[in-house]
Amino acid sequence: MADKPTKATRAKGDTKENLLQKRVDLPGRGRLGNTVRMPRWIRAIGNYFAGSWRELRQVSWPTRRATWSMTFAVLVFTLVLAVIILLLDIGFEQLFKRILL
Repeated sequence: MADKPTKATRAKGDTKENLLQKRVDLPGRGRLGNTVRMPRWIRAIGNYFAGSWRELRQVSWPTRRATWSMTFAVLVFTLVLAVIILLLDIGFEQLFKRILL
């Protein structure tokens, strides 16, 4: 492959730093070679956002009409539940007033 320095480009006394510099200085290369990598935690963050974006593209969002109907259902359910709790509270209050007082 063109990414790795071949035996012909390596000299006998080359150190890792020299080989890395040769890889960076290769003409027409706009990036570092495979030996220079991002830290694993940076790649993990990038993979997380890429996966999240893929999942969001698969979501089937409800229509505006369906959203309003569900919102109305939640409001009605909340109102009914609040009335039930209020009636239970008043009932228990009266019961305790009659028993204890």
